[in-house]
Amino acid sequence: MEIECLTNLKSRYDQVIKRMTNAGLRCTKFRRNLFTLLFDSEPYALSVEEIRTHPVTQQPDAVTVYRNVEVLTRVGLLNCVTDEKGRVRYRLKENDGPKLTIACRDCHATLVRSSPIIPELESVARDLGYSELNSRLEITGYCEECAEKRSS
Repeated sequence: MEIECLTNLKSRYDQVIKRMTNAGLRCTKFRRNLFTLLFDSEPYALSVEEIRTHPVTQQPDAVTVYRNVEVLTRVGLLNCVTDEKGRVRYRLKENDGPKLTIACRDCHATLVRSSPIIPELESVARDLGYSELNSRLEITGYCEECAEKRSS
């Protein structure tokens, strides 16, 4: 079972690297380390500071992290999630298309699912004359584990 999990992780990592190079981006050491960190951190979304100070990324300066997460988000490899304090957090994007993001306010565990309502909302926007739409819907709350901790 563990070998199957490692094989699946390697396959997903290779797909991310391929998508990045297909987008015309270089596969730098920092980006490889960033993807490793994000895979290891799933399902949690990480802040720039958490990325910057993690030993795996070898503590780059903040500008390097911001520049990379911006470009990787723009080409569709990362999802941005805004936490309750307004901080942007990042996680690997699982696939394309409109998504519903559900994030825990405490531990920042993040789930991304397809949403049947987002295409309907996009249709309204198109009817109003908007084009090149990019949609995401975020819901925040407390995961089951954090909710239990808060109630005790």
